[in-house]
Amino acid sequence: MADTPLPIYQVDAFTNHLFAGNPAAVVPLDRWLPDTTLQQIAMENNQSETAFFVKTEDGDADYHIRWFTPTVEVPLCGHATLASACVLFNQLGVTGNEIRLQSKSGILTARRDGDAIVLNFPAQPLVEDIMPDNIARALSPEHAIACFKVASRDTDYVLVYDNAATVRDMVPDMSVLTTLAERGVIVTAPSDSDDCDMVSRYFLPALGINEDPVTGYMHCVVAPYWAAQTGKTNVIGYQASARGGFIDCTIDGDRVHLKGHAVLYLKGEIFLPN
Repeated sequence: MADTPLPIYQVDAFTNHLFAGNPAAVVPLDRWLPDTTLQQIAMENNQSETAFFVKTEDGDADYHIRWFTPTVEVPLCGHATLASACVLFNQLGVTGNEIRLQSKSGILTARRDGDAIVLNFPAQPLVEDIMPDNIARALSPEHAIACFKVASRDTDYVLVYDNAATVRDMVPDMSVLTTLAERGVIVTAPSDSDDCDMVSRYFLPALGINEDPVTGYMHCVVAPYWAAQTGKTNVIGYQASARGGFIDCTIDGDRVHLKGHAVLYLKGEIFLPN
């Protein structure tokens, strides 16, 4: 266990003003703590994700990053990576324009772009599937036109709907979704406005998060799909949660560039027993 206080930051990601976007906790470390301690910190923070990173001597990366929900470690998280880059650039004095991050999903990068940050993440291909009965009971199946699973982690379902209003107004039965063995359910539809190309939401109560506010990983799923449908390489996604947020997505082969802003909300210290 650590014998000195750990710094902690909370950042609102994928927004340019406080109390919007997706809040993430960020905990820089000098060395890795036991996984049980990392999970306890994430549970105590009670944010959808807490990011931890350690400087690495690996020639391919500058830092090693990991992400934890209140209940489990996840292999990829966009908003907590954006929050971590915000802390590194704006609080910890990193002077370069790009940070390379080693993760369970390979090497990721975060690059300055004016006052925004661009993440370079792996695209998440889809495979067609049949909508399970329990997901149909929890959501609004009558307007769904397709069902997929995320190929890289076949526990996430993706339901495509025929109109954005259905996605925005959806009131899922969380008591059903909580019982799913699957990790989460993404719902998405073409936009009905000029300010974005697609409208999406992400429900994952099985991981202790009823609805994620604005999700970078999810846009690595839906952006390539809607780019293929529209014939564009650049698409704007809106995540229609209560906090809401836009993500500018550029498809580059098997990578997705996610552009967004982040705003520091708080910084403090964590005190762990010796």
